[in-house]
Amino acid sequence: METNEALSKILMPESIAVVGASTDPFKWGHMLLSAIQKGGFEGKLYPINPKATEILGLTCYPSVKDVPGDVDMAIVVVPARVVPFIFNDLAEKNVAGAVIITSGFGEAGEEGRALVEKIKVNATGKVRFIGPNCMGITSSPAKLSALMIPFLHEKGDVAFISQSGGYGLQLYLRASAMGVGINKFISSGNESDIKGVDYLRYFADDDSVKLICMYIEGLKQGREWYEAAKEITPKKPIVVIKVGVTEEGGKAAASHTGSLSGSDNIYEAAFRQAGVIRASDAVEMFDFIKGLTYASLPEGPNIGIVSNSGGIAVETADSLIQNGLNVPVLSQEAQAEILKVIPAFGNPRNPVDLTASLNMNSFMRVPDIVLAQPEINGLITIGLGTSILHTMFPDVAPEDLSGIFRWLNEQLIATYKKYDKPVVVINPAADIEAESAKIMEEAHIPVYTTPGRAADVMGVLYRRKLYLDKVKASDCK
Repeated sequence: METNEALSKILMPESIAVVGASTDPFKWGHMLLSAIQKGGFEGKLYPINPKATEILGLTCYPSVKDVPGDVDMAIVVVPARVVPFIFNDLAEKNVAGAVIITSGFGEAGEEGRALVEKIKVNATGKVRFIGPNCMGITSSPAKLSALMIPFLHEKGDVAFISQSGGYGLQLYLRASAMGVGINKFISSGNESDIKGVDYLRYFADDDSVKLICMYIEGLKQGREWYEAAKEITPKKPIVVIKVGVTEEGGKAAASHTGSLSGSDNIYEAAFRQAGVIRASDAVEMFDFIKGLTYASLPEGPNIGIVSNSGGIAVETADSLIQNGLNVPVLSQEAQAEILKVIPAFGNPRNPVDLTASLNMNSFMRVPDIVLAQPEINGLITIGLGTSILHTMFPDVAPEDLSGIFRWLNEQLIATYKKYDKPVVVINPAADIEAESAKIMEEAHIPVYTTPGRAADVMGVLYRRKLYLDKVKASDCK
């Protein structure tokens, strides 16, 4: 079966068999079945276990061949030695795809690799599979959470493929708290059949996915992956974490999923040439994803900075310069306009220092003035957090301040949206006072806790713009 057709059946199924479903609530076969139920899956669900007649209120069948209706995909969680025999049944039932949760295959030496070959023989080319040795999948559009726990992102534009099972699952769960919505998640495991390049190609054609991110330990079809990425990145950003950059890390990757990590220099060069954005860790990955999915791209390298702290302004400027961007001095006309709304001892040049006087007029007006300047291509500004507002209005009860707080932030959002320029907000307290960040990010204004993180994101946005310009120029030749 064609890979894309199989992945469509796996990620958007109308019927699922859980092979190895269990009555024991502490076993994977029970947890997966329960998670699919609780996640809200609306299709048909068939537990498969020859020793049970009913599990979680569902009729249990001894074999997938005994299921009365069609089965689009199967979740397989039985001992490794049994999996090849299960694939005989899946092929006979014309099941299009499977997710093999079971471990003990390619990462377990020659015996495990022999089992994989038996699976492929028994699949007869009909049954394509994810894994083995994976944590499962999710598909928010299908209301499908085939994980240990029933968790789905309410909305999202991101496809996330992770070769790491446990860590990938943690990142999937953490993503929404970091402002990133995952549309579909795949724990790809050993990638013995469907591989990284296949996921790239599938999600390139998925209109509900705007960005693809991957946690990579090693690529089994590196050249194909590179060629596919090069075709996809002009249309959709690809953000990756590549681990195993040291000799010791490479050995750990091989023992974990059977992946060969390869030379990091080769990966780095391939990513750069294909327009793939590489993150150093999970925090950076989600920072980049949030920026790329929320913000427009800067037309040029000139960035304005508006802050109520000289220290934050300087740190932001340093980080922007290190990212290859500019912090140009504003025109005399713009400076004169800014000086009308900031203290005389403030700095109107760029970075613009509003000073710690906490003047509401300057908070509201200066970003508009800076963004209006034709030479400015983007803005990094300080967020109007709740702590600032409490300082400005110490005598106002918190419950009375809430409405004012939202209104003020909405006025700022309206200002930021007036211009087709990226705006990135720094709020050092965003991780402990989530309200202001939530208001901004609901409007797709990305918020970060440090100047460095905000500047790094602006750098990624600009490099993405340069890459797209380069691709366009090449296509015109």
